[in-house]
Amino acid sequence: MVVTKQEEIIKEIILAARKIQDFLWGEPNKNWGLEEWKRMFRKRIVKIDDIDPANPHAVIELKKRLLQNAALSVALLIRLDNGLPGKENVDVVPSNLPEYAD
Repeated sequence: MVVTKQEEIIKEIILAARKIQDFLWGEPNKNWGLEEWKRMFRKRIVKIDDIDPANPHAVIELKKRLLQNAALSVALLIRLDNGLPGKENVDVVPSNLPEYAD
């Protein structure tokens, strides 16, 4: 099977996201409910929207936010192996993102 350069890059990003996910959210990952994940996603989307294209570091900032979203996605995918986290999963880690709540 021939792997394209784009497929190789995607594979590397996924592997890096898994390492980031384990480092950032390893143990707490199994305690967080779906609402906390939604807040974290919202926070990063807002940060992406706030990137100023005139900033010379805009591309780096966007890549950073995209990798954070990839790490969140991988963490949630791993979490879904045990079923959908619902309201019965009470967030034991206090949220620092109340402004992104529904």
